[in-house]
Amino acid sequence: MRTILFLLDFLIGGVLRRVRALVPLALFIVLLGFDASALGLGRGIAFLPDFAFATILFWLMRHPALMPVPVVFVVGLWTDALLGAPMGLSIIAYLTVFYIASSLRPETSTLGFMGQWGVATLMILAFFACQWAFYSAFVLELAPPLQSLTRAGATALTFPLVYGLNHLVYAFLWGRSAQFEDLVYDRA
Repeated sequence: MRTILFLLDFLIGGVLRRVRALVPLALFIVLLGFDASALGLGRGIAFLPDFAFATILFWLMRHPALMPVPVVFVVGLWTDALLGAPMGLSIIAYLTVFYIASSLRPETSTLGFMGQWGVATLMILAFFACQWAFYSAFVLELAPPLQSLTRAGATALTFPLVYGLNHLVYAFLWGRSAQFEDLVYDRA
């Protein structure tokens, strides 16, 4: 995989490394296209994970300088527009997760993959809980939580796939090795 990425980078003249600050946002846009709600398949499909949010979460945990508050705000606004949700619903949820991730950043950066997956699962639950709570407040009645819980579970279970994809991109763009070892376990 790294050889293919290197060849691709060589053929386009190193453009990816020159614009690497925009790559996480571009990856978010591509993965948002895979979101069933963004494709217009409707809100009845509750079992599909939110790959776009998992991508934002990875970059918030791994390289928060690429996801400042204005970018997170625009991403939330864009998500609401594409999903047909009430405007501001995803913005509040994204910003809540942003502040949780930034407050946990020193502890999260020393964790290995399993620890980061655990922290990501908690943030995924916080994101979908915020969305559910604010949607319930918007419609002035308690919305059924099953869809939010199912999407949160599916997103948490598929987070390792999104983590692996984003980690390969991160390792390629910043010239690091793509090792997935557990730092805590390897230090013992």
